[in-house]
Amino acid sequence: MEQYYRHSFFVDAGVNLSIGKEVNKLQTRFGFSEEMRKLLLVQSQGKGTLTLGPSLDSFASFSTIMQWYTLDGLDDTLDVIERNEDFILADFLFVFAQDTEGNQYAEITKGRLKGHIVWLNACYYEDVDSLEELLEEYSEQSESPQIKVDDELVFHLLYTSNQLVSVRAQSLELFLC
Repeated sequence: MEQYYRHSFFVDAGVNLSIGKEVNKLQTRFGFSEEMRKLLLVQSQGKGTLTLGPSLDSFASFSTIMQWYTLDGLDDTLDVIERNEDFILADFLFVFAQDTEGNQYAEITKGRLKGHIVWLNACYYEDVDSLEELLEEYSEQSESPQIKVDDELVFHLLYTSNQLVSVRAQSLELFLC
């Protein structure tokens, strides 16, 4: 029955097969959630509606204050693939939108907070050239020269040390509501 509802969602949204394959490849590559996959599929059809959350109006209200990155390739600055290929934290976050002030929104793709939606502070983010820079700064401050790089360490650096990100919602659906 779950398979039927899944198929019904995509038929109702008008998703075509070629776009579905492209999004599946992106999901494998970047590791984003099924909810994000649905969002990208629906956005790629240009319908402007969304059926992820309980409120259909939630997506419309967000589109006035946010720019959503898309798969259409018409504008490189808003292309979701370009944004995530060049993103220094692509191993940990999947960026999908930005607000009018340049702050970005991303989904966590690894660790215990996987699927959570975070806000990337544009002021702090511009000062960080790479994840390696954050790790070097952390290793200089810590007494231990041997640092095991894991998801928890990366997010500790981002949340507390540099205030790059803050969690906005536990899932994309909750973020859109």
